[in-house]
Amino acid sequence: MPAELTRRGFSCVAAASLAARALHAASSYPSRNIEFIIPKAPGGGFDSLVRMISPPFERALPHKVAVVPDNIPAGGGGKGVSQLYRSKPDGYTLGAVDIPGTFILQARQGGGFDLQKMVWLCSLGKPEYMCLAVGQGSPVKTFADLKKLAEKRTLKFTSSGPEGTAYAATLVGTALLGLKAQLITGYKGSTDFVVGAIRGDGDAVIAPVSSVRPLQRANSLRVLASFEPHGTFAGAPDATTLGLLDLTKILLERMVAAPPGLPADIKAVLASALSKALADPQAVSLAKKLDIELSPNTPDEAAVRIRQSGDFFNKWKKYFLV
Repeated sequence: MPAELTRRGFSCVAAASLAARALHAASSYPSRNIEFIIPKAPGGGFDSLVRMISPPFERALPHKVAVVPDNIPAGGGGKGVSQLYRSKPDGYTLGAVDIPGTFILQARQGGGFDLQKMVWLCSLGKPEYMCLAVGQGSPVKTFADLKKLAEKRTLKFTSSGPEGTAYAATLVGTALLGLKAQLITGYKGSTDFVVGAIRGDGDAVIAPVSSVRPLQRANSLRVLASFEPHGTFAGAPDATTLGLLDLTKILLERMVAAPPGLPADIKAVLASALSKALADPQAVSLAKKLDIELSPNTPDEAAVRIRQSGDFFNKWKKYFLV
């Protein structure tokens, strides 16, 4: 037999062997527990959401294993995202990522991870709009009042640290609204800065609708403006009314990622299980109590949202990296 044909025959056998091993690996996946990294402190929205979907996620997997939430909030969340990025791409480490806040964290950390290289599996719910609110005890009653106050002095906004999407939302939102702002940060939890506004630590706060609405219903916060295209807070102007539709582009995304290099077959298993978990009736009901609307989507759709968020960051990064 000619040597060339022998080499070709060997190559075909080797390729077939590799394919068989890959098929076997996929059919046996998962065979052990899956770590779900939450780069936030316990008790916040991200933490609650991951723990909410973990039980139906487990049930949707082809083999019985546990999905284990793991809070790694150190470094403003950077430690958790970096650990996710460096993990072995075998499907046993996933993570929830705050977008676009983590783009800021990536730029500030100087190369600890690359969000564009991660494998994106889905969004944990629909993108969420932001709103501007003050504590119920504030003398500022309307957005017009706030504008008048801003003419006299710099406004103080309570906010998350630079790694949080609320930080980005506050910088961009106040720039679009023409408000000179000083950010007060250093709060530990993902919603502590909202409580800070109620306490009177600052003049106002810009935060996700899901964080503000329960406190507004409890008469702890007063919403002065909504970044929604069509507002859901009675009496508060929305982005359309304000003539600032760019406010609608300031969105909180809760995304699920895996390390770069995740095999396509395992990616498909995880994406399918996550999609089923996000459609689980009990999970949907629990999420509604947090004012979060779960909405299954595909890895391709998630990747598109990451590219769009990257474009958003690049457009406004001069405000983020001062």
